[in-house]
Amino acid sequence: MNISIRLIKENEIKEVAEVFKKVYNDFDVGENWDSKSATNLLKCLFDRQPDLFFIAEVEGKIVGGFVANIKPWWDGNHLVETELFVDTKYQKEGIGTKLSRKMYEEAIKKYNISTVEGATFKNKKFPLAWHKSKGFEENKEWVLISGDPKLLLKNLE
Repeated sequence: MNISIRLIKENEIKEVAEVFKKVYNDFDVGENWDSKSATNLLKCLFDRQPDLFFIAEVEGKIVGGFVANIKPWWDGNHLVETELFVDTKYQKEGIGTKLSRKMYEEAIKKYNISTVEGATFKNKKFPLAWHKSKGFEENKEWVLISGDPKLLLKNLE
């Protein structure tokens, strides 16, 4: 399989969003992405950091992507808001590994990153096991939290 990794072009965001939407909807994690929401997210991330948005192609067809942003932190630059996705038909072919390698090489070269931050699904064997096999660890100090802003405001009264 001939896999190529390159920077995305802005006019490809909608096409890449369709892959993103399919991956997350096929994965059944309770996130219901549609074309508009996926495009909005990827466009937002692209606008912030267009030099760190890579796509994977197989025979000219876009099959995955990896996008991230840089956040300056006390210990150096962190690679954050990472979104790595590969079409389910093309998983286990080394595409995620190639995308990750390209992202980390470029982020180290351009931004001298000290840390990669990310989130994945705790109760799903995949992709957590894949991330751990590459060297990621579950953070023992932090937990990802989220909340309904209306409830948060009510509780702040």
